Amino acid sequence: MALFTLGTGGRKRLIQRWNALMRSLQAPEEVQFGVLDDLLRRYGEPHRSYHNLFHLEALFAALEPHPVREKAALELAVWFHDAVYDTTRNTNEEESAALAARALEPMGRELARRVSGMVLATKHHRSDDPTTRLLLDADLSILGAEEAVYRRYSRAIRQEYAWVPPEVYREGRLRVLHAFLSRPQIYVTPAFAGLEEVARANLRHEIGWLEQLQPAQLSRY
Repeated sequence: MALFTLGTGGRKRLIQRWNALMRSLQAPEEVQFGVLDDLLRRYGEPHRSYHNLFHLEALFAALEPHPVREKAALELAVWFHDAVYDTTRNTNEEESAALAARALEPMGRELARRVSGMVLATKHHRSDDPTTRLLLDADLSILGAEEAVYRRYSRAIRQEYAWVPPEVYREGRLRVLHAFLSRPQIYVTPAFAGLEEVARANLRHEIGWLEQLQPAQLSRY
């Protein structure tokens, strides 16, 4: 069961947002309707406890106060950045980027290439491009959430990797958390810099909790 869910109203808002974007870009019908149906299906896959429609709306909300010149490309990158999400593979970002390139080709090769590149940057969460940096910081904004929300997020990620044995998951998750803490800055844009301190506290708390789990507790994790 997903720990983060989006109700009917939220789903309706996302559809309205997509349709408004498509109208502004004068997108052909096969993109406006066919691509939307495919994205809604993908983000509604049952194994997604966090990387689902709720996550999309949260990103749009996080980005809303920060207007950019490339608004259309940024919004499309949000839609496509987790379109392919299979925790048993390590090519999700590449496949999501390729999907964006194919789906958006009818709207122009330049736009398709731009969005695809932004999506691909979520692989390592590093970029020198200002608009892409904003996307990456928004994608990591959950790390700076209040403690209760962050705990729910960490449980949701474990759900998405439920097929991984507990000890193996703990080792892998600790590597990820330490990698973020080792960065000079988690957030590289002024828009999200205020989340830095809380994010680091959340990461340290999860690391401490994971390191203290005993074997018997791990079996229930």
